[in-house]
Amino acid sequence: MSNRSRDNMQFTVELMRRGAVMLKEPCPICNGVQIKYKGKTHCTAHEDLSRILSEKEVTYGDVAASLKDMLLSKMKESMALLEIEKDPVKQDQLITFMAKSVDLLNKLEAAAKGS
Repeated sequence: MSNRSRDNMQFTVELMRRGAVMLKEPCPICNGVQIKYKGKTHCTAHEDLSRILSEKEVTYGDVAASLKDMLLSKMKESMALLEIEKDPVKQDQLITFMAKSVDLLNKLEAAAKGS
């Protein structure tokens, strides 16, 4: 058995531990064994299963935390711009952006407390 075959067998076992299901139907390309993992069908013979194992699952918490950090950073930038801005139209745009950002931050906080 080649190293690639041995590696793919180990990756297949790990995917099955994580919830993958072996399918009855063989791969239409190479006639190999197929598994279904997270709604996608993969061939254990010719696909790179290590790629599937290395994919990081994105969660709401991860996205919400990144969004919160970005909004706070942008609000800080907007505050600095507002302090030196003379044009009332641009001041209004900055204030509107900051108000919407505060609303979104409050919604993120509420969602985090509700979970």
